[in-house]
Amino acid sequence: MLREFLPNGPLRDVIALNWYTQKMISLINCISLLLILCCIDITFAGHCHSCFTYCKTLPNGKIDPESCDCVGNATCTGDFCFAKIEIFVDEITAIVQKGCSTDIPGGNEGCQYAGHAESIHCYCSGEMCNNRKQLNNYNVYRLPTVECCECSESHGDKCSDHQCIRKCRGNYCLVDFDGIEQGCGLGFPRLQSFLRTKSYHDWPNSVTCARYEATLSTIIKGCTCNVPSGRCNEVNQTREIQLKKVIERAPELQNYCYSLHQTSKQPFTQDIFKKSDTCEGRFCFISLTTSELVLESASFEEAYEDHQHFVGLTQPKFELLAGCLKVDDDAKVEVGCTTEYSTNMSEPISRHCVCDSHLCNYYHLLSGRPDSRGRQRGVETLSNQAVERSNTIHINRPSKTSSVASLSLIMLTILLSLLIC
Repeated sequence: MLREFLPNGPLRDVIALNWYTQKMISLINCISLLLILCCIDITFAGHCHSCFTYCKTLPNGKIDPESCDCVGNATCTGDFCFAKIEIFVDEITAIVQKGCSTDIPGGNEGCQYAGHAESIHCYCSGEMCNNRKQLNNYNVYRLPTVECCECSESHGDKCSDHQCIRKCRGNYCLVDFDGIEQGCGLGFPRLQSFLRTKSYHDWPNSVTCARYEATLSTIIKGCTCNVPSGRCNEVNQTREIQLKKVIERAPELQNYCYSLHQTSKQPFTQDIFKKSDTCEGRFCFISLTTSELVLESASFEEAYEDHQHFVGLTQPKFELLAGCLKVDDDAKVEVGCTTEYSTNMSEPISRHCVCDSHLCNYYHLLSGRPDSRGRQRGVETLSNQAVERSNTIHINRPSKTSSVASLSLIMLTILLSLLIC
C-alpha cells in the first residue's frame, strides 16, 4: 500500500519498513490495551436473605421445605449466600439460618451434608439466591460413596492397626488418632473447610492428613480420604502418612503461632492474647464464633421425655481458637479469611483465617483494625482484607447484572480498540 506512493530505490524500502514497524507497534499496543481492559471485572454488591426460623421435622426426620423456610425483609450484602439447616433428631425440631458468606467452602455451590445427615449447608451466588426454589428444596446432590473402616475405642472397641473390625459406607472416610476413631462421613469433610481448600475437586481419590493445635488440651490429628478402593482409613496406613508427611515434614518452614482457646458470653478484646502461649506449625490459624444454636422447651415439664414442643434460638457464645496447623501438602491450604454473617453491621456469625508467617494469627484479623503490634512480615494482605470489614461490610459479588456490564465493557473496548488502531 505505502510502496505505491514512494519513489523506487533503497529509500523506498527503508521508509516502508519504518512505516510497517510503527504500524505493528501500534497494533501490539492496541491488543495489549484490549487484553488489559477485558480483564477488568465490574461487580455490583449482591443481596442475600438474612433470617432465622425453626420447625417440626417430618416423620422421616427431614424438613418440609415449604413450611420450614424463611425469607423475611432483612438482607445482607456479600459475595455469596448461605442457608444452613440443623436437625435435632431427639427433639424432632430443625433450625434454618440464612445469611452471607465471603467464600464457598470447597468451591461447590448447592446443598450438601456437613459431615452427617443432621447438618445441611447450602451455598450459592446470585441475587437473593438462598431460597428453597433456587437451592432445590435444600436437597443434597449425589456424591460417590466409599467403603471405610469403622471402630471407636472410646465406645469400647479394640481397633486393629491392619484391618477393619467393622465397615461402613459414606462419601468419605475419617480417622482420628486421639483414642482411635474410624468411621464414615456424609457430604464434604469439615477438615477441608478448616484448611480453606479452594476446590475439593482438585483432590479426588486422595488422603488428607493434618494436625492442628490451639492449646495442649486442644490438639486434633487425623485424616480424611475418599479412595474408591476402600478402607483408606486403616490405622497403620494413615498413621504413616501423618508421621512422615505431616509431623516430620519441612521442619525448616515452621512458624511460631499464637496458641489460645477461650470462651465467653461477651465479645473478646485484644487483651485476651495476654493469656496466649505459642506453638509451631507450617500455618497459623485463628477462628471466632459468636453464637450457638439452642432449643428450649415451649412448656414446662418435669420429665425430659414429656417435652413435645421446642423453640429454636440463637444465643451469644463467643469462642476463640488460635493455633498452629500442619498438613501433608501445603497446596491443600488456602491462606486468607472466610466470614459468615447475617447483617452488614453486626458481629460475624463466624470468621476463620489461615496465614503463613510468624505470629500472624493475631487479633487484628478478627477486628478489622490495623495491627497494633507494628509491621508484621507476611500479614499485610490479610490485614487489608480485615480492614475492609472494620465497621460495615462492603463486598462485591459477580452477579448476572455484573456479567452483563462486563460483557458490555468488553464489546465497547473492542470497538474503541478497532477505531484507535
